[in-house]
Amino acid sequence: MEKPEIRERYNKALDSVVLKFKSDPKCLAAFLIGSLSHDLIWEWSDLQILLIYDDSYQGSSDYYLLEQDVPVVVNIRKRNSFKEYLESANVSDYYFCALSKSTLLFTKDKTLQEYFEDIFYIGDRDREIEMLLGFSEAIYYLNKAEKNYYIKRNSANAVYFIFHIAQAIAWLEVARKRLFPEREIIAQASGLKPELFKTIYDPLFYDVVTDQMIEEIIQFCHEYLRDNTEEVYHPIISCLKEHGTLKGFSL
Repeated sequence: MEKPEIRERYNKALDSVVLKFKSDPKCLAAFLIGSLSHDLIWEWSDLQILLIYDDSYQGSSDYYLLEQDVPVVVNIRKRNSFKEYLESANVSDYYFCALSKSTLLFTKDKTLQEYFEDIFYIGDRDREIEMLLGFSEAIYYLNKAEKNYYIKRNSANAVYFIFHIAQAIAWLEVARKRLFPEREIIAQASGLKPELFKTIYDPLFYDVVTDQMIEEIIQFCHEYLRDNTEEVYHPIISCLKEHGTLKGFSL
């Protein structure tokens, strides 16, 4: 449980740091990243702040400060390079995902704020791509799990690959809901589909793992992927129905 006095101390440190940078005319915007923005904190947490400066900035890109006995990590990016980064990043980029859950502390550039908000919109194409990536990864690891269980008779390796299947399915389910993946993606997906992960993931932690359990999970994953094939491959199937070929197809 988070201690209220710790959050109060961190908020005071945050206000103090922000006030100092906000007075700099070259500093255009500030974002709070990390646990203080969207999660619980404890005494070993740090403050992570992203500052956007105008393109004339010539200083360091990272600073490590101590404000009121609170460790502070300051990342500084120039306006144009920051926009270029946002345009090229994707949801597999951890920092990009962290930005999606950040808190805007201040901005002196309205167009930058609008651009920032727009870049994190997950449209139909984004959803289709990420679902397909999660599905494809699940297929790959299911193949590995089956080979190790049925051919190599190596149950330990099969369990190892089942964990990867669960993570890939979690990616698919998070994408289905147009959400950005979190670092603890299985916990995130479990909140969306609790019964699914109680079947393919939880037993490996809370029950005695047996060969029967492994086989049941493998079979369940087979059925899950089969049942979701049509939705995941909808863009590809539609292209084949319309054109009879995938030549020129792209997502």
